[in-house]
Amino acid sequence: MTPDIAGIWEVAGTALAPDGSVLYTWEAQVTIRPDLALTLQTRGERVSRSHSYAERLSALPSGEWKLTYGYEMEPDSGAPEGYNYFGMSQLKFAADMSSANGNSCNWNGTRYVVMELALTRTS
Repeated sequence: MTPDIAGIWEVAGTALAPDGSVLYTWEAQVTIRPDLALTLQTRGERVSRSHSYAERLSALPSGEWKLTYGYEMEPDSGAPEGYNYFGMSQLKFAADMSSANGNSCNWNGTRYVVMELALTRTS
């Protein structure tokens, strides 16, 4: 049985340097629709919005679920002029579907950014 992960999720993100040190932290809200499509809207200094594509939800032997998806920035989403990105993410949802953790990697036009993600369900 496929779990219901649709809803609103708060995101705490950490961008990492190549040596694993923290470059910066950021916050966002993710909306997951029943068809598994995601929209991520960042808050604060680094404002942008991205939409997912090619979503896949897989059961793990532990009882957890893993969501893997590609994403790209929405044009005119408030990001600085000339800034654009696309990437891939994977999230592992806890068995109780109240939280998820994962990572993401994107290309922003000048460098790759690797991030750790922590999600908490709000609705």
